[in-house]
Amino acid sequence: MPRLYVVDVPEFRPLVDVSRGRDGYRISAPRKGYWMIETDGPMTFERKALGMKPALWYGMFTGGLDGEVAEWGRDTVTVIGTNQPA
Repeated sequence: MPRLYVVDVPEFRPLVDVSRGRDGYRISAPRKGYWMIETDGPMTFERKALGMKPALWYGMFTGGLDGEVAEWGRDTVTVIGTNQPA
C-alpha cells in the first residue's frame, strides 16, 4: 500500500484536494505538519491537473513516501507499494 506524506503548505495542497475526490484514496488530517495520502493500489498524479509548476512537481516527495516510484516524468507520477513492512 503506497503512502505519500505531503507537507502542510498551500503549494502542495492540490495533492490533498485531488486525492479527496478519488475512490479508494484515504487522507489523514495533518499531523506534525504532514498530510498522509494512502490507497491500496497504485497512486497516480498528473502535474497539469494539480496545477503545479515544474519546481513544485519535482519537490512533491519532500514529505516522504512509503512505497516506490514506478514512473516519474514531466507530467505524470505513479507510486506503488513495495510489499515491505513500514
